[in-house]
Amino acid sequence: MTTILAVDTSTEACSVALQIGDKTIAKFADEPRSHSRLLMPMVQQVLAEAQIKVNQLDAIGVSIGPGSFTGLRIGFAAVQGMAFGADIPVVPVSTLELMVATYARQESAQAGEIVALLDARMSEFNLGRYRLDDNHHILTVEADRLLSSEQAIELIAANQRVSVIGDAGGLFESAPELKSQFTPIYPNAMDILPLAQTEYSAQRAVAIETVDLVYLRGTEAWQKRKRLRATEEQVN
Repeated sequence: MTTILAVDTSTEACSVALQIGDKTIAKFADEPRSHSRLLMPMVQQVLAEAQIKVNQLDAIGVSIGPGSFTGLRIGFAAVQGMAFGADIPVVPVSTLELMVATYARQESAQAGEIVALLDARMSEFNLGRYRLDDNHHILTVEADRLLSSEQAIELIAANQRVSVIGDAGGLFESAPELKSQFTPIYPNAMDILPLAQTEYSAQRAVAIETVDLVYLRGTEAWQKRKRLRATEEQVN
């Protein structure tokens, strides 16, 4: 019986899920800027409900970005603590791929190409291109990357049959005719579980020290935004 914990804190939503055999326990909260307060109690809740401890986990799946700099660090730090402390292997998952998995489950999506978006601010977007096959397997069409809003619009306009999901911010203000292709969605840790199960079963789970977060944009941009917010708070 495989037992896998999954954690996602890459967007404004915070979610935790636990698979123990054929049973799934999940918690989800859409409370921006509350991850540090919510995450560990949610982990403790699912473990308590399953009546197990961290050291009984076989693996931990975690979204590693792209996404919120602060959110990703909170989730990854929690996973690091558990994985190091109990010597548990981890399965890193792209946030954008995870969004496709969540979309496929929640929206009963049909086979086809899906573009996953995350607003990266500064008129840029984290974008991943995936294909959902007839068996709902997720295939990567193009690696996750950072694009300008103009580049993202151009890519979507070039294939108007593609489904677009995620957080588009104000992307479609300049191209409202494309908005009908868009479905807003947050990733959910519940959908890490089958991805992590596949990797764990194939013996591709890895040591936590070999995993890095994927920002797609350098951390200097995050530091710049922190300074700007601090200045704005002082002015106000």
